[in-house]
Amino acid sequence: MLDLILNKYRLFIIAILAGAMLPGAFAPHHLWPLAIVSPAILLWVWQKNTTAKQAFMSGLGYGLGMFGVGVSWVFVSIHRYGNTNIPLAVLITSLLVIVLALFIATQGYVLKRFFRGNTTAFCLLGFPSGWVLFEWLRSWLFTGFPWLYLGYSQLDTPLSGYAPIMSVYGVSTAILLTSGALILLMGNRKIKAMGSFLIVLIWGMGYFFQQHNFTKPNPKLYTARLVQGNIKPFDKFSSIDPIGSTEQTYGKLTEKEWGADLILWPESAIPLPLPYSKSYLDALEKRALLRHSTLISGIQVINSKEEYHNSLIALGDGHGIYHKYHLVPFGDFLPFDYWLRGLIGFFDLPMSSFTSGPIQQPLITAGVLNLVPLICYEIAFPELLRDTLRNADAIITLSEDGWFGESWGPHQHLEIAQMRALETGRMVLRATTSGITAIIDPKGKLTATIPQFEARVLSGTFQSMAGTTPWVKIGLWPLLVLLFACFILPGRLLCCTLRK
Repeated sequence: MLDLILNKYRLFIIAILAGAMLPGAFAPHHLWPLAIVSPAILLWVWQKNTTAKQAFMSGLGYGLGMFGVGVSWVFVSIHRYGNTNIPLAVLITSLLVIVLALFIATQGYVLKRFFRGNTTAFCLLGFPSGWVLFEWLRSWLFTGFPWLYLGYSQLDTPLSGYAPIMSVYGVSTAILLTSGALILLMGNRKIKAMGSFLIVLIWGMGYFFQQHNFTKPNPKLYTARLVQGNIKPFDKFSSIDPIGSTEQTYGKLTEKEWGADLILWPESAIPLPLPYSKSYLDALEKRALLRHSTLISGIQVINSKEEYHNSLIALGDGHGIYHKYHLVPFGDFLPFDYWLRGLIGFFDLPMSSFTSGPIQQPLITAGVLNLVPLICYEIAFPELLRDTLRNADAIITLSEDGWFGESWGPHQHLEIAQMRALETGRMVLRATTSGITAIIDPKGKLTATIPQFEARVLSGTFQSMAGTTPWVKIGLWPLLVLLFACFILPGRLLCCTLRK
């Protein structure tokens, strides 16, 4: 009986296992070959499927494995910090996984429906373009969940050379073309030769681009101090004296650091909102001005309309306030809050009633430097960063990853920040409450980090960068046009052929 079941659902089981292995390609494991092999297995399964419905089910299985393992860290936030019981937390996490898996399933259905009979077109046109287009779709549909993009796995391989030219989506495309070429190696001699040539070409060009520096560092070095307070997420909001608690942690850690050009405190390091914290900010401003430092800290802001913003503010030699634009559903705001608020603890998390800031906001200044500010989840959206980057010297991002405990989430988040540095040719300074605080160079390499769950100060230097990468100049549209052409035109030509 078991043999019959395994035989009947063999391809579906293979797809689930292939999807479950894919997260190993990302941080913290960095087994980057899995990002090539895993999609190649799914491509092989889709070729074996005889109908579009079977391809849909195989894609669903792959997505359940991929996201069920890869974003399981969401459970930590829902259960541990949302005070939600285990069965309900599993249910909510599973619903998210199913929705994400439907992107892969739909891709499989469309591919099998419109790319029948031509193995080469299926492997080299439909499969790579379809996957990357669905990655792009996932970046904005339902406010977006741009996680586990294949390109993030290749920071240490020659394929990373495509990032400054076509962003993470270009790296994903190169990976998938490699996966498609691997399947071609299973064909006849002519097809094998084509696959081999394509692999050499893709990786050779990636290596060539990797050697080129699109931006150049300006000679002056600036000193930076990134403060990691290691405060548990709820503790900062439950303190009877929030300012005293902030001073006890971040004030003490910063005592010996005044005089550095830039001091970063993480997201919501000052939990008492403006205007109620104004007197404390005035005191910090005096300290920073006295030592010619710029202090940038996360803080909440209440405006004249009594709207709450998740923000950051620059004090001392710096200037500016930034209100987070891209809010996280259920984290920064609660969709359908009239019906959901109060049902379970997860729907009443602190910081879940924020208002989005305007999309166009001035850069933050630190002395003579112009800095692009991003708060937490915003670093995962490459287009959001590109829109404000042209006149920026460096990128700063403040985050609170303590909501995800010891899971893979904070490691994946840091990996995403590394890709933003590589795409833009700018240094990224990342301050987090409980880790992983880091300074990232323009090639996406970590120059200094603090381990998780330690209260420490990361001391380092950074440089402003001159010039821009092709990605910053041009954006995503050339790649999107090419992908749409590869995905749609062969299918339309096939349909016309079948009608004749």
